[in-house]
Amino acid sequence: MVPLSRDLVVLVVDDNVGMRSIMTAVLRALGFGSIRLADDAIEAQKMILQVKPDLIITDLKMPVLDGVTFVRNLRADESHPFSEVPIIVATGHTEEKHVRACLEAGVDQFIAKPITGRALAERITHALAPDREFIRTGSYNGPRRPLGRAFPMSEGD
Repeated sequence: MVPLSRDLVVLVVDDNVGMRSIMTAVLRALGFGSIRLADDAIEAQKMILQVKPDLIITDLKMPVLDGVTFVRNLRADESHPFSEVPIIVATGHTEEKHVRACLEAGVDQFIAKPITGRALAERITHALAPDREFIRTGSYNGPRRPLGRAFPMSEGD
């Protein structure tokens, strides 16, 4: 696993205050010192240029703007300085249609709630891998993935 760094800035986007609190506690336990919180995707969009995140962890289902649309909008704007930032979706909605929507939007990793520290650390390690390639095609903007493999899965998944 890639060592996790205190110097990295993580932006957590979730409309549930309890989930933001849990995510913050888990990220702190993993060694992250700079964690910024957004109540929803609209707030996150406004914060990104100020926060300068190295990683975004977002919920899928949020009012006004859902996580998939948030990711798709960010990825589509090539001129945005953070359009290629690694993104993890953390959600309780793990049906295939939701996973597929996240993949198509350009999400790096997907993690099911309730999260564990180990599973989150693995997803972060994959999302921040030094060999991560980002591609832009006519219909897809996101990380390059090996064919036939959506997300790396851990033993506990």
